[in-house]
Amino acid sequence: MPTKKIHSTKSSAALNTMLFLGLLTLSPLTIAGEYTDELSECLLDATSEEDKLSLVKWMFAAMALHPAVDGIADVSLSARERANREMAQLIIKLLSRACFTETRLALRNEGSMALQRSFAVLGQVAATNLFSDPSVAAGLASLETYISAEDLENRLEFGQ
Repeated sequence: MPTKKIHSTKSSAALNTMLFLGLLTLSPLTIAGEYTDELSECLLDATSEEDKLSLVKWMFAAMALHPAVDGIADVSLSARERANREMAQLIIKLLSRACFTETRLALRNEGSMALQRSFAVLGQVAATNLFSDPSVAAGLASLETYISAEDLENRLEFGQ
């Protein structure tokens, strides 16, 4: 049975930072051109907090389909369809209205990868918002019940 470790705020912050940086490095490095950068900036500027929540719901609904989380993430078909519908409306709003000029320039000058890279930036911002929510941060911090930063450092130092 796991025992609760007692550690300082400094070590807790270090563990949280390490986890967060690790999650961010899971996404592939994207090198964008000038037009992709402009499209990314426009997407971010044109996306409201409500839009970001729609994106987070859509991402979660899609991730819930992974077999590894089958037993812990239950998203109904109607909720998944609602998330897909909201996301489709958001994409249409962003690409055909809010960022129409930037979308055309990026596609013309840098190709379809510009869309993928720009939406990856938007997805990273949404994920950052997700992980910075106090409830989610507390859930991540609960890992400290099972391991401390000091314990991890000792294991890495001594090869255990």
